[in-house]
Amino acid sequence: MNKLDFLRRLNKELGMLDEQEKREILAFYEERFYSGTIYENKTEEEVISELETPEVIARNVLEEYGVSPKYVKTKEERYTGIDSSKLIILVLFDIFIASWLIPTLYSIVVAIFGSSLSYIGLFGLMFGEQTVTEEFLFAFGTAAYILLFLFGLVVLELTLYVTKKIIIYHLNVLKFKNRDKISRKLHRFSVDGWFKRHRTANTLKTVFFVGALVALVYSGYNLFKGEVSMIDQFTNTTQITDVYSEDLSTDIAGDLAWDIVTDFENMQVEIIPVLGTELVVTHKYVESEDFEIDINIETNTLTISNDFPNVSFWFDIDSLYSIFGEGNVVYIEVPVDLILDDVDVDTMNGAVTLIDVEVKTLDITTLNGAIRLDSITVGGNVNVETSNGEIYIKEVVGSYELVARTSNGRIILRDLEFIYYGLDTSNGGIDLKNLNVENQDGLELIADTSNGSIELVDVYVKDVQLDTSNGDIDYHNEDSTFELDNFEADTSNGDVSENID
Repeated sequence: MNKLDFLRRLNKELGMLDEQEKREILAFYEERFYSGTIYENKTEEEVISELETPEVIARNVLEEYGVSPKYVKTKEERYTGIDSSKLIILVLFDIFIASWLIPTLYSIVVAIFGSSLSYIGLFGLMFGEQTVTEEFLFAFGTAAYILLFLFGLVVLELTLYVTKKIIIYHLNVLKFKNRDKISRKLHRFSVDGWFKRHRTANTLKTVFFVGALVALVYSGYNLFKGEVSMIDQFTNTTQITDVYSEDLSTDIAGDLAWDIVTDFENMQVEIIPVLGTELVVTHKYVESEDFEIDINIETNTLTISNDFPNVSFWFDIDSLYSIFGEGNVVYIEVPVDLILDDVDVDTMNGAVTLIDVEVKTLDITTLNGAIRLDSITVGGNVNVETSNGEIYIKEVVGSYELVARTSNGRIILRDLEFIYYGLDTSNGGIDLKNLNVENQDGLELIADTSNGSIELVDVYVKDVQLDTSNGDIDYHNEDSTFELDNFEADTSNGDVSENID
């Protein structure tokens, strides 16, 4: 086959297109033969061997132009006669697949590129005098961020590809008159195509990719296996321990209530009951910090705070102690006979744990950490919130309201007694078991998750509203005689299973 035969066959296979459309395609391959024979000193047969067959080329072009033979057989069919069966499939596809697939893909893209912006925090390692570990850590982090950004480009390309295919699918089924022109314009939206059109950028992308891989391997080896092993350095570092105490025997004898208030930027917090009459605060840390504690016997308030100038905006190497070691921790030991009034725990980065205490009201907020409550009696309401972490609440009895929110993590509730439950997680399952079993007196439960299943077992609440964008909903009570006043279960992509009335 020579050039003339190739172009004739291609022209025939493209017969469904208009003349102008065919001329554009044929002119492209005319140019390919010209450059191959003139500038590359190849024969026409060698150029043809590098190309796909005219049939394959035509099939790909027709699909990209939105006139796939799967939908139309002749020119006359391009804009007339919508197939009702294909239209039904299209509607079902939109409802059950496109409605969640497209938002999910773009959300992933935004999350990847958004997280790349946190790279600015690594520059904190380069201020002042640097250690060898800090230099390797900066190189390792920089390489990781570069690879993350390049991975984001791959995901973006995949997202654009899926979006274009879905749009073209709609155009074909609905047979829009100008869908071929729209399809050609859509074809230009491509990350890979943009880099191919900009050779300098494409070269830089390749250089950054190879360089990042080399830097990641080299710095990673020195950090974790070399002479300056970061893990060994941090895990073997001895923590500093400071202990503060106050004898509250008089307050315990007089039934005086105390408040606990914390405001931390980077701290794990544990509140636990102990025998005796002393309130003891144990502070363990591995770096100097602006730690303040006030045990005020006049206002009956324990106030604790700390300040990390670097933690909000700069990545500081010392903060890695919280990853590889125990990190910064405050243990608050409360006499078991001491009455606690309001407990307000606020920490930017750290887990919060409360075990076997009795309080009037409870508010817990952490930006990045898990929250665990176990065997607690609350006279008022409970409000817990974390941006990134699991919420686990077990054997807690309150007077009225429990609100639990997390942006990224599961919510698990076990053996609770509240009147109202408000549960919200953006990315995680909701698992509830044995709520209001004894009195069956719950009034309202609202559980909402964007991505996760919702499971309820022996939950006796009159008004139950469950909503998940992607996951199953299961609700089963052992006592089948319990009747709900209202039950709403909504899932965009999942099944609903229940045995309640």
